[in-house]
Amino acid sequence: MKRGTIALFSVLLFMVFTTAAWAQSKKLKKVQGIIDKATRGHLTGVTVYIKTSEGNEWVGVAGFQDIENRKPMEAGCVFAAGSVGKMYTAVAALKLVEQGKLELDGKISQYLPEWITTNLPHGQILTVRHLLANQSGLINYENDAKLNALYLSGNLKLDTLTHENVLKRYVFHHPPTGAPGTAYQYSSTNFMLLAMIMDQLTPNGHTEFLRKEVLQAHGFKTTYYRQTPPDHLVNHYGDLDQDGKVENLTSKTIETTNWFMGDDGIYAPISEAAHFLETLMGGGILKAETLGQMTKWNDEKKPDYGLGLMADKSFPYQFLIGHSGRGIGTTTDLFYFPNQKMTVGIFCNTGIRQTSPVIKKEYLRMRNKIVKKLFLF
Repeated sequence: MKRGTIALFSVLLFMVFTTAAWAQSKKLKKVQGIIDKATRGHLTGVTVYIKTSEGNEWVGVAGFQDIENRKPMEAGCVFAAGSVGKMYTAVAALKLVEQGKLELDGKISQYLPEWITTNLPHGQILTVRHLLANQSGLINYENDAKLNALYLSGNLKLDTLTHENVLKRYVFHHPPTGAPGTAYQYSSTNFMLLAMIMDQLTPNGHTEFLRKEVLQAHGFKTTYYRQTPPDHLVNHYGDLDQDGKVENLTSKTIETTNWFMGDDGIYAPISEAAHFLETLMGGGILKAETLGQMTKWNDEKKPDYGLGLMADKSFPYQFLIGHSGRGIGTTTDLFYFPNQKMTVGIFCNTGIRQTSPVIKKEYLRMRNKIVKKLFLF
């Protein structure tokens, strides 16, 4: 190649990269504008994490981590992650599979006391895989109207409610939603049972196992499980009386996050949660064969769930993998887009569960605008 041709090629290559970087920068400014606008409304605070196919990371923040003291949101703020915790629980269970202590297709009756399995619908044929895939047909205890009314009215303190009593009161007497292995039906009961199973298989219980073997062993130093973070934790807000005005629900959010086992329980800053998902998808936590099992979707054409991972094939992004969390004081979305080799996380310290429609719509409108901006324009 002649010197003049080389020079022209270098200029063209520089122009391509410069144009791409400019377009990316323009999109990120637009995303920042979207979250700025959302937090001028009903959403208290938002952090957004984006990692591009080139490996560039960006964290945008808007609003407040603490309304009362007018403390702005910061990139390192720690959030209760809601049901994103199911992904971490699934990884812990699959670690035990790799260690030969747990069988994916083993019946849960091998691991749980008889008084539990005999009182569960199809309890004698349910397998660990059924639980991880949300295909057990067990009712979601979190949706029980009596339980929610008791807790949200202040007439129930979770430190007086054991997980065993949750099964007795809110699961045992309900008919199955379907036969095991036949359909995806989201249920937090599955992951609570997984935690109980892991308690039987680990010397110090699943909580210690998840902290040491999943978090500490892989360098996630500012992620906590069932343990109130020592600093940088945001205040959490919601609208339980559904009057369109948020109230401080930090104490309730901490109470529930520390009480949940398996189906919730994680606190993390958005960057570290995103790095966990990226490391998992890159094969840095589980063996390739195990990750293959985790990403074996319930329906390859229209996937909803694998083993502790949500999936979706939709326009405009084509495919995503990860998990969402919905709480009374927190809202989280964390997804990896394999076709674009991108990661996108949105953490908000305003809950859209048990809240007024206007707040829920505001979060979903913000999320949809971010997705369109990243994948369409």
